[in-house]
Amino acid sequence: MKKIVVLVVSVCAVFSCQENTPNSSPQEIEMVQPQENQKDKRLAEINQLIINQPNSEQGYYQLAKFHLENQQPEEALKQINRAMKIAPKDPNINFVKAMSYLGINKIEQGLPFLERTVELDSNHIEGMLELAYYYLAGKNYEPSLGLINRAISQNMYLAKPYYLKGMWYEMQDQNKLAISSYQTAVERDPNYYNAYLALGSIHNKMDNPLAIQYFNSAIATWPESIEAWRLKGMSHYEHEEYEEAIMCFDTILHFDSTFEVSYFDIGRTLINLCYDKNPKATNDSLLDLAIQNFDKALNLNINYVPAKYNRALCYESKGKVTLAKSEYKAILKLEANYEPAISALNRLDQRN
Repeated sequence: MKKIVVLVVSVCAVFSCQENTPNSSPQEIEMVQPQENQKDKRLAEINQLIINQPNSEQGYYQLAKFHLENQQPEEALKQINRAMKIAPKDPNINFVKAMSYLGINKIEQGLPFLERTVELDSNHIEGMLELAYYYLAGKNYEPSLGLINRAISQNMYLAKPYYLKGMWYEMQDQNKLAISSYQTAVERDPNYYNAYLALGSIHNKMDNPLAIQYFNSAIATWPESIEAWRLKGMSHYEHEEYEEAIMCFDTILHFDSTFEVSYFDIGRTLINLCYDKNPKATNDSLLDLAIQNFDKALNLNINYVPAKYNRALCYESKGKVTLAKSEYKAILKLEANYEPAISALNRLDQRN
């Protein structure tokens, strides 16, 4: 994790210019039932609007927005196409059509409608920021920065433009300016999860212990974020703080016991706890625990090559050379050019 650039797009939040707390926060979970009732009521209102004004674009536009907000981009696309036939030059309709395409990962189809949105309405901040993001992701740096600065000039109190500007600077390897922009984003919005995550990642890349503080801030905003817990765990791992790393990886499994990567991370970390000064029995126990975690990862994904390789290393360290060689050979059947397994087999052959 020497270089991490966090590029996050949330289609369900496109109608807010700020990144809000993710959908799984405890406060929102408590409100699930009232929200469901509000959804039903809102949907009924929109359907009635369509019945009352069948030749107006507004009902279809509102229905498309409703489906986007509820993670249904394909249905949103159907409805926004109806609105588009009635009002093809409406910037908001073009924007929703763009986001519907992007929601189903049809970026090439979506980008022209984002561009059209900004052409039709030069003050459409949401359109500018989404377009800036995709330009940035495509390394189209100059127009991306232009859009970001335009958004800031229109509303300097929004958080998202500064977050995107931080990404822009980071991709130019201007880390100090990136940090400054990310900091401004969290000043504008103290619950800006993505900005905290970016700050943690960039500080970790710079080997700055502040990384953990920012990962903690991201976790405080979204306590069950697998991404934030894993980045925090990997930061501890890279700084040889293995017990802390294991605690982070284990926490993830409380949220999702099928997350195979955490079992791999725990197993790999346990291997690193096998020090030469340890009694043999201690290291054997650690290796056994590591093997158990690699087994769990492989039960979830039988072709998880790094887990198979590290399990083989454990066998080799425990003196089970035949079993280790069998595992290395099995890896090469999955990935014929997997260099660590090739080197391991050569090493074992040279011993004989």
